[in-house]
Amino acid sequence: MIDMRVFLLCSLALMICTTNTVLGQDKIESDHDNFEELQFRLWTGYSFNSVYLLGKTKNTISKIIGIGFKRHIRNYESGAKLYYTADVIPFVEYEYPKRDDGDNFHFAKGFGISPIGFQLMNSITPQVSYSMSISGSFIIMDNTFPTDKGRKLNFTFDPSFALNTKLNSNLSLNLGYKFHHISNAQTGKENPGIDSNFLFLSLIFK
Repeated sequence: MIDMRVFLLCSLALMICTTNTVLGQDKIESDHDNFEELQFRLWTGYSFNSVYLLGKTKNTISKIIGIGFKRHIRNYESGAKLYYTADVIPFVEYEYPKRDDGDNFHFAKGFGISPIGFQLMNSITPQVSYSMSISGSFIIMDNTFPTDKGRKLNFTFDPSFALNTKLNSNLSLNLGYKFHHISNAQTGKENPGIDSNFLFLSLIFK
């Protein structure tokens, strides 16, 4: 299993470097008066199944709810905007086959915080835009997870893509896909991890 901490740091660095490379000739707007005001968001996601990629636990159903904000931190001449994001995750739930119990299905619930993330957004029309995001979280589960030799403390990594529609001047609706990896980053005796394919819905308030 890949060390989650290394994977997360490398992925965040890659996104920032890619952004600067793609927009490398663009002038970064330094006048903070032109930045949008702080925006708040409420989002939820559902994954019908897990995949065998970084995580090694199959056939898992996942649910998640998040509350947070996004702050506009950079403008580019191309029209793209970069945001810093942070979220509280009051609820996450997994229904998964537990290898310690003959792959019988168990439920595990948890909560956490996503202290750092970045979102790159670009307009398609005045009302529609697309965004690419990446963030990392700390999750505390209600028991050792997803095996008896795992840990209650786990870490997540979740790149996502979304389409965003302005409903009015103060409210936007986002629909997208989020690849969500959770594991204990090799800090437990076992680290099978789970990779969820979340379809998510997000409401953005100014």
